[in-house]
Amino acid sequence: MVIRDHVLEDAFNKIMSTPKKDLMKNKLYITFVGEEGLDYGGPAREFFFLLSRELFNPYYGLFEYSANDTYTVQVSPMSTIVENHHEWFRFAGRVLGLAVVHQYLLDAFFTRPFYKALLRIQWSLGDVETLDAEFHQILLWIKENDITELDMDLTFSVNEEVFGQVTERELKPNGKSLSVTETNKKEYIEKMVKWRLERGVTEQTESVVREFNEVSLMSIFCRKHFNCT
Repeated sequence: MVIRDHVLEDAFNKIMSTPKKDLMKNKLYITFVGEEGLDYGGPAREFFFLLSRELFNPYYGLFEYSANDTYTVQVSPMSTIVENHHEWFRFAGRVLGLAVVHQYLLDAFFTRPFYKALLRIQWSLGDVETLDAEFHQILLWIKENDITELDMDLTFSVNEEVFGQVTERELKPNGKSLSVTETNKKEYIEKMVKWRLERGVTEQTESVVREFNEVSLMSIFCRKHFNCT
C-alpha cells in the first residue's frame, strides 16, 4: 500500500526492501491508501506513471535535462550531493526493470546514450550530437580532416569543471604530454566521446544499469526455469 502524496518515499521503502524474486511475480498489486479495492491493473499503471514523474524529475537532483532540450533526461553530474544517492540510483534501476518486465509506461524520456548504457551498447560519436551538437561538430571535423599541418595544440587531456573547480583530466596515462596527431586521432576521438558521455556520472549510471539488468534478467530466468507466480 502506498500513500498517493508520498508515492516516491513509499515506493523506495517498499521496492528496496522486497527481495528481487518477489518483485518478479507475474502480477504487482498496488493499492493507494484510502482507495482500497481490487487491482485490475489500473492502480499499478497509475503508480508507475506517478512514481516515474517524481523519480526522474530534475527537481530532485538525481537527473537533469539534456543540454539540447527540456524533454529528455539523463543522470546529473551534480547528483553526488543528494543524500544516499547510490541507493536512489539502484532504486531507479529497479523501477526501470520492473516497468519493462511488467510492461508499464513511464512518464519519462531519456537520452539515447542513457538507453544504450542500459543495454550495455557501446557509445559512438553520433551519440554525442544528441547531447552537445557543438562538441560533436568539433570532433567530427577532426575525424574528417587531415590535421597533420594544423597546430591544434591538442593533447590526450581535457579540462573539466566539478563544483566550480576546473581541473585537468588525462584521458590516458601521461595524456597531457601526448599530442594528438593524424595517426592517433581515432583513439583521441573515442576517448573524448567516452569522457563527454560519462563525465561525473560513471558510478551513478552503473548503479542504475546493474539493478536494471539484474531485475530484467532475473525475470527471464525465473519464468523460464521456475514457477514465480
